[in-house]
Amino acid sequence: MESDASILSKLQSPSPSDIHRLFTAYLHPFTPFFALSAAIAKKPAKSSKCKSKIELPAIRPLAKQFISFIHKALSLIPKRLCESPQIPKNSAMELFDSYLLCLNCLEIIAPELSGKPHSVQVQRIRYVHCLENWCLFEEAEAEGLVVLERLNAIAGVELKRKPGKLKARLVPELKKEEEADRELAAIVLEVVVTLVKCASKRRSKIEADYWRVISLVNESESCFKILDAKDYEKFHHFLETNLHIITVFLVAEIKSFSVDLIREFSTVTFKEYKKSCAHDQIYKVALKICHSLFSQRDELSVDIILEVFKHVLDFMAAECKDGAEKIAPGFLELVCYCANKCQSATVVLCDPVAQYLYRLARFFHQDFLFISSILTLYASGLLGSSSNQLKGEDSGKGVASIQFFLHNTERLQQVALSINWLTDHFDTAGKEKSSREQAISHLPYWEALKFFCLKLAESILLNRKEIFSEAEIAYCWESLSGIHDAFRQYCHIFLYCLSDTEREKETSGDNHKVISVVVVATLMLSFETNQNIKESTLSVKHVISAQWIPNKRLKYLYVSLNNIAVMLKSKNRLKEAFKVLKMCCKTLWNYIVDLCKIEMTKSQESEDDMSEKSIADLVMEASDKVAFLLQLNQECDFKVNGIIRESIICWSNAENFIATLPAPVSLIKEWVKIQYKLLDDNEHEVMLYPLLSSSKEISKRALGKLLEEELFAYNEKSYLNPRYSLRMKMKVINVLLEEIYVTEESIVEKCRVLIQKAKLLRALGLEQLDKGILCLSDAVSALKLTYVSRRCCSSQADNLLIHAYLLRALYTQEAAPQSMFLPPGSGFLDDIHGALNLCLLPDHCHENEQYEDMLYLWYQLIDLLSIKGYLEIHPRLYDVVIKLFNKKNIQFAKTLAELWKNKRLSHALCTSPCMEELKPLVVGFHHINYEIKQAASDLISSVPITSCSSFLSSNLYYDLSARLISSGQMIEALAYAKEAHRLRSKLLQQKFEYSVEKVVETFDVKGELIDKIHYSVQTFKVIDFVVTKGSCDYEGSVLTPWNVLSCYLESILQVGFVQETLGNVSEAEMLLQWGRNVAQFQNLPLFEISFSCLLGKLYRKQKLWSISEKELSSAKKGLADNLNNISCKKCLCMWEISINQQIGDLILSSSCISEEPPSPKTLSSAKSLYKLALDKLNLSDWGTLYSTSEESLANDKCESKVEARRSRRTKKETKPASQKQDIVCGYSRRITRSVHRSLVETHEIEPAGKETGPSSGSANEHLMGFDSKSFSADLQSEIRSLCSKMKCWQCLHVEAGECCNLSIFISMNWELVHRKLSLRLLMSIGKFSGIFGHVHEAHEILLQSLSVLFSRNCSKHSSDSLPFLIESVGKYYPGDALAVERATLLYFICWFTVKSNCYQANRKFCCELSSIGTVRVLSLLKVSFILCRDVPLLLQKVSRLLAVIYVLSTSLEQFSLSSNEQGSESQWASFFHQASLGTQLNQQLLSGIMQKKQNQSAGVYEDLDSVLDILDLPHSLRSAPESCEDLEEFVLDFFKGLPSTPVICISLVAGADASLLKDLLHCPPKVQAWILLSHLSSDNQHVVLLPVHEILKEEASDEESDSSSIIFNCKDFVTQWQCPWISSVIDDIAPVFRHVLEGNYYSSSEYFLESIRENTSLWWTQRNRLNECLCKFLQDVEDMWLGTWKYLLLGMWPSCNHLDSIKKSLSQDEMDLLQLVVTKKCYVGLRSKETFSSSSQFENMMELLFNSMLEMSDDVNQAECISGKPIILVLDIEVQMLPWECLPILRNQEVYRMPSIGSIFATLDRHCENQKRLESSDPVFPLIDPLDSYYLLNPDGDLSRTQVEFESWFKNQDIIEGRIGTVPTVEELSLALKDHDLFIYFGHGSGTQYIPGHEIQKLDGCAATLLLGCSSGSLYLRGSYMPHGAPLSYILAGSPVIVANLWEVTDKDIDRFGKAMLNAWLRERSTASSECPRCMPTKCIHRPRIASFMAQARDACNLGFLIGASPVCYGVPTGIIKRKGKNR
Repeated sequence: MESDASILSKLQSPSPSDIHRLFTAYLHPFTPFFALSAAIAKKPAKSSKCKSKIELPAIRPLAKQFISFIHKALSLIPKRLCESPQIPKNSAMELFDSYLLCLNCLEIIAPELSGKPHSVQVQRIRYVHCLENWCLFEEAEAEGLVVLERLNAIAGVELKRKPGKLKARLVPELKKEEEADRELAAIVLEVVVTLVKCASKRRSKIEADYWRVISLVNESESCFKILDAKDYEKFHHFLETNLHIITVFLVAEIKSFSVDLIREFSTVTFKEYKKSCAHDQIYKVALKICHSLFSQRDELSVDIILEVFKHVLDFMAAECKDGAEKIAPGFLELVCYCANKCQSATVVLCDPVAQYLYRLARFFHQDFLFISSILTLYASGLLGSSSNQLKGEDSGKGVASIQFFLHNTERLQQVALSINWLTDHFDTAGKEKSSREQAISHLPYWEALKFFCLKLAESILLNRKEIFSEAEIAYCWESLSGIHDAFRQYCHIFLYCLSDTEREKETSGDNHKVISVVVVATLMLSFETNQNIKESTLSVKHVISAQWIPNKRLKYLYVSLNNIAVMLKSKNRLKEAFKVLKMCCKTLWNYIVDLCKIEMTKSQESEDDMSEKSIADLVMEASDKVAFLLQLNQECDFKVNGIIRESIICWSNAENFIATLPAPVSLIKEWVKIQYKLLDDNEHEVMLYPLLSSSKEISKRALGKLLEEELFAYNEKSYLNPRYSLRMKMKVINVLLEEIYVTEESIVEKCRVLIQKAKLLRALGLEQLDKGILCLSDAVSALKLTYVSRRCCSSQADNLLIHAYLLRALYTQEAAPQSMFLPPGSGFLDDIHGALNLCLLPDHCHENEQYEDMLYLWYQLIDLLSIKGYLEIHPRLYDVVIKLFNKKNIQFAKTLAELWKNKRLSHALCTSPCMEELKPLVVGFHHINYEIKQAASDLISSVPITSCSSFLSSNLYYDLSARLISSGQMIEALAYAKEAHRLRSKLLQQKFEYSVEKVVETFDVKGELIDKIHYSVQTFKVIDFVVTKGSCDYEGSVLTPWNVLSCYLESILQVGFVQETLGNVSEAEMLLQWGRNVAQFQNLPLFEISFSCLLGKLYRKQKLWSISEKELSSAKKGLADNLNNISCKKCLCMWEISINQQIGDLILSSSCISEEPPSPKTLSSAKSLYKLALDKLNLSDWGTLYSTSEESLANDKCESKVEARRSRRTKKETKPASQKQDIVCGYSRRITRSVHRSLVETHEIEPAGKETGPSSGSANEHLMGFDSKSFSADLQSEIRSLCSKMKCWQCLHVEAGECCNLSIFISMNWELVHRKLSLRLLMSIGKFSGIFGHVHEAHEILLQSLSVLFSRNCSKHSSDSLPFLIESVGKYYPGDALAVERATLLYFICWFTVKSNCYQANRKFCCELSSIGTVRVLSLLKVSFILCRDVPLLLQKVSRLLAVIYVLSTSLEQFSLSSNEQGSESQWASFFHQASLGTQLNQQLLSGIMQKKQNQSAGVYEDLDSVLDILDLPHSLRSAPESCEDLEEFVLDFFKGLPSTPVICISLVAGADASLLKDLLHCPPKVQAWILLSHLSSDNQHVVLLPVHEILKEEASDEESDSSSIIFNCKDFVTQWQCPWISSVIDDIAPVFRHVLEGNYYSSSEYFLESIRENTSLWWTQRNRLNECLCKFLQDVEDMWLGTWKYLLLGMWPSCNHLDSIKKSLSQDEMDLLQLVVTKKCYVGLRSKETFSSSSQFENMMELLFNSMLEMSDDVNQAECISGKPIILVLDIEVQMLPWECLPILRNQEVYRMPSIGSIFATLDRHCENQKRLESSDPVFPLIDPLDSYYLLNPDGDLSRTQVEFESWFKNQDIIEGRIGTVPTVEELSLALKDHDLFIYFGHGSGTQYIPGHEIQKLDGCAATLLLGCSSGSLYLRGSYMPHGAPLSYILAGSPVIVANLWEVTDKDIDRFGKAMLNAWLRERSTASSECPRCMPTKCIHRPRIASFMAQARDACNLGFLIGASPVCYGVPTGIIKRKGKNR
């Protein structure tokens, strides 16, 4: 056992361990006593016997032994437990156990010790404190209760609980007041206070713990009575403090306890506070309780909150009544707090709390009226809030509050009485009058008044609309005077009673708006009650003018007043609105001035600190408000001037602090607007300057700002009265120059005004431009002097000088647009260089406000020089633009993008660059056209469309159209080109104004005078206001007039080019003429040259040689005159080459068409021009795509890849590139027979990917020298190798779209241009050579052309590579950039290859091209056919050549076809034959359908892409599919879609093609043309090719020579005959027809009739002779040209069934030939010398066969002829002028004519789309009712006989509408054509003088027409372009049938014809209701149709051919019906 000393030593060690064990062991002798105590506690003894059994050791020895140790331990242990820092917790727990052990031992031996009985308990209290110190509150509480139990025992209190009695006391009850009792009381209270403290710290959630605390406090009251004052204060302070803590905790955790506990505990707490000296702090405890309570308002029920709240306030009210002087302020503060919390509560607390406060008010009413009145205000305020909560936040709060008071008059009276009493209670100084309550401050009243007023005022403001409405409450405002008085009292106290300190406190933080809310609400109530308005207004003004800080109150006050003013204005209470708005403006101006002061001083941090920009925004807002105030002032009198003057002075005060403040723009604008209103006949002219100049507060600097704003305001309003605006602006400028800016310091401002004056003078028109230039010169001079004197120029002056330079340069050019301004040393260039030198200085920077203006001026200059073609200074101009963009931190890539998308990286008509960063327009260079369409559509999808969006969209459409043009997709290209032109036309109208004049020019063409109508430019200038202001509606996109003009002219060129390509020559000529006139007027040489060049081409193709020469000469002269002005050498070279080529083409074309052979000199000049152009192209410095090193590196890489795929044999045979290409272009090489044979037998890859050729593979292996299986792969490898080495055209196209390098893209684009020019030149040379018999030379040129596709050099490839090149060029590539050129090249290659077949008999093979087989030729031609499907002229040539080859393949062995095509020759031939007819009309049909669909669409922009989708168009209207693979299926579908009505296609093969046929077939020289005749139906196709070996001339006799001379002696005729065609092959093979038409014209003219009045027989002689001549001509056409094959016109073709009748009379050869014709369904008329006799015999045999076929059939009577199948003739433009319908074999047939099969499909589809087809094979045709018609009879009034003939006839048909003798409007005729079935015209011409053809074509559906005027059905040929005439216009509009005259007719005969037709139609109509035995009712298709009666009507004419043959029927078979509603 350890000794006591050792134990105590260890107890004092730093870390006592195992100390409890030592203590237990050492104090073991006390163990029996502990066991006895435990036994007694566990099982109390029932008798004394039990006690005697336990033998305890004596206590006294133990006391003596251990007393010292225990005392020392009890001294040391508390010290160790209270050490700092604390010992470890485990050690502390052992010490606590040891501590308790010692205390128990001490209590055992205590009886043996001397001392007081409670001394041991004192030690235990010390132990309790240690437990509390270690936060062992539960153990401390348990030990403290033990101590109280022991103390109760010591005090003699019975602790045992008696039955039926209350619980035993916890605290001993001390009744004595002796010293001993005081000591014991102190010990007891120390234990009680400690227990309460532990409870406050423990925060138990057990309710019993706190009921025990209540008991402890209540039972300890007797102890407190014994203590002296000092001890009492000490113990009671600790007790009330901990009770306070517990109370607040209980309220905070009220959900865990009962309300009774909280009520009881708070009562105990309040009572204890009341007992102490801190009784005045009761309200703080109550405040904390309420704070904790309201913080849980969202979680607690209303009842709990109210119960606790009422309990607290009840106690406080009772206390307040007992001691009002001390408790009242705290009580009222508590009420204020609770009222505010209730008002903001989310639950509905306001009403019950208000009712409770009303009860308290009654409680205080008798004794404390002050408190009662204040409580009434709080209660009333809460009731108002309660009504708002019940109504909801979305409803009118103010109305709810007021409604509450209006319906609760009692409460309203209480409020009024309270306010009155309180007002009387305080005097004006705010001091008390009552002596009884003089200790009460006025602050509680102020708080209550503020509470009552604030929310109510806010509600009134928030619901001002309802307050000012004429609702139910409007008439009760007088009863709300109490509320109004409360507001007024609040304002009075705030403004006049509060000290500055108090006001500062009241306006600090968020309270700044309270006074503003109340004064505004007061003003509102004053307006509504019409009381105290002046007082309320003064209050508002007082608040406005006060200098309290912060000034946020002004901002809130401004907003509130503004809202009230707007509301009053909306209620038309203008006078009140004016007052409020005036105060609002004053508030805002004061606020601005205060902010400016703060901004200037910056002496203190303020919440109101704002940036200068924000202050500037406020200035603009204030200006807007003053402007609105002026608008409210209906009487424009002196008040206006006063308001403006006061506002401007306020602004000037602010501007004195911050000089950069903007001027009050809106105010000045309103001033100017008022001046316009005051303007009268007396010329009211009042300036702002006289109004302000007298004020000393306004500086001259401020005056300058104001006057400049006045100048801008007059400029904006100039449209109201331009003359007045002009005078006022000039006055303001003069004042600025003469009065304001007169000092040396203001020279910069003066120059700025001078520049403004120059702009103003320019806006006046070009007449004042000189004065404007003079002003700019003055500004330049002044700024220069300033610059020199100061040695350096300020940024502002620097920019002004640049501005003046640029404007002077632009104005100088605009003053003389056609002058030469580019020579060195010109003022124009000097100004530009002066501006550039300044702008490019390192330290120069543009001002931000000048950025857009300067950018616009620089862009104007760039665009002006670009459109002129002058680029010398463009690099420096780009530097300036880049510098401007850098200032805005815009990256260089984006700068380039902005320049490109606005067309500023190249001059006009030049190639545009691209790079990957050019978003979003980079899609324009991808290969997916849909992305381009989508991007363009998105740009113009928003509404409204901005100018720049339109511009960018037009650029995309323009570029997309260019892509489509390159790929040959002309129809779609035209639609996008038109859309781009439409957008750019709108932009042009926004930038320019112009006037035009109609001009008629007359040209002499071969002795015939031709009138050309175009529009000449009279004036063309930039719109005045656009000159100095551009379009900049988003970043970087700036449009200038010159930019727009350049793009507009480019669009005209593009649309004109496509229209010319499609054959729409009228539209193209009109556009190009207009564009050239604009370019000439503006002196734009590039565009002049372009338009003249394209016009020259157009006139050349029209065969107007002299006009074409004039245009091309003009282009050449323009190019020569502008060589020094156009900077782009490539463009110069391109135009020079193009002009030379055009002139060469002109010489060649005119020579070929001439009757006389061209002279060698002429041919030499054409050839020299071609050579010169080609040399120029090859020698020009165009640059290359890549550098030599890069190209060689790329080629090496490509070669290595290709080599890996080649076979070993191929690698050995590879030759160097130098050996593969011939260096000299003219190198010639003859091909051997073996090579020829090899080329012919080469595998030929068909479009569908099938291989054709010899069936055996040995020939292929012999040819190529390697296995045939590897042929295809090696072929593709060879092609890729060539492409990679030489950059073929397809590689260029792909890389140009994918490159992201600007320079590479430009090079690639130029390379494509270079190759296009090269191809066109080479093909022109080749064509030239071939036409004049130099076939070998032509072949060499074509080989060079082929090389150009694969390399930029014109060298040929070796024969080894030729198959691969042919294979590659003969493939179809979508998106081909050289599609048209490649198609043309393929055509010429094939044409000359066919030409070479003429020499095969001589076994001469000049080169590789002459050895290409027929299968390969057809394959290449089909590719060409696909590529040029939208290029009509080329498509016509290709289709005709294909048709001819297929026809020849049936007769010539060298044209034999592959096995899979044999047997289908007639199908292919007839298809391609019809494809060659009306190609231009077909394209116009497609364009028209697209345009009409677009016009019909609801949203033109959204539907444009769907309308333009070529795949959506009818299959029958397309000329060809989009790929070669689909061609065969396309052809089959074409024939399936044909109507069963026979279609006869007739065309003439003339010119070079005729010569080709003549050579191939070895025909005699007199054969100048061939007739290609095809019969097409869905089941059979027949084709014949017949030579025209007889020229049909007039056979003149001696007897008729005298009479015939009259006809041709036409010198005295005023009007010359205009032949519908300028020249045609008909003139060569049938000159008699032209002679007959000319004779008919002159013999029927008025002059001729006048000369033979005395001799009518002479006239009839001439007319009859012409009639007979025409009859003979038609007979000769049938006999000599068609011969036996005339029966093909009836659809007849020999069949095997008819051969038996003549079989016996035929030889075997004849039988074989006939069998071949029958099976092949093709025939070629061979008329060579060798075959002439056999051919004649064969045709005689065919004649017998056809006669036999006719004899075998029944006789055909007239009726059956009428009811037979109709025939539709499709005539080539070269033969359409002939009356084919009057050939003897067709004269009695129902014949229609159409220009193309596509037009047949279009007409049938349009009219029959809604009709169901019958079961029979006959088609359903259009139907018309002849009585549903509109007639126009003799509109000019000079056909009296015709009018007499038909007037009564028409009137008898009373349901027919029309006009007689009057001219209708275009609109009337358009409506008639649209709404009727038939249009009948009897007048001169075709009627297009009344409704032009373009108006007819706009119609979407048109009536059938009967046009009986002269030449109404004539088609006027314009060279190789589509003819024009009324029939085509009606066909394009959808007319089903048009009966019209081919030439001039006389009135009587044509009247007979017309009446016969009309009567026949009406007769048929009358029988239309009868049933047809062959058809369903109303569905008959076998009845006579419109053209069935033509033969009968012709017979009605006296001159059956001269007049009777003139009417023809255009259209499709059209039936006659009787529509419902038409009774007659």
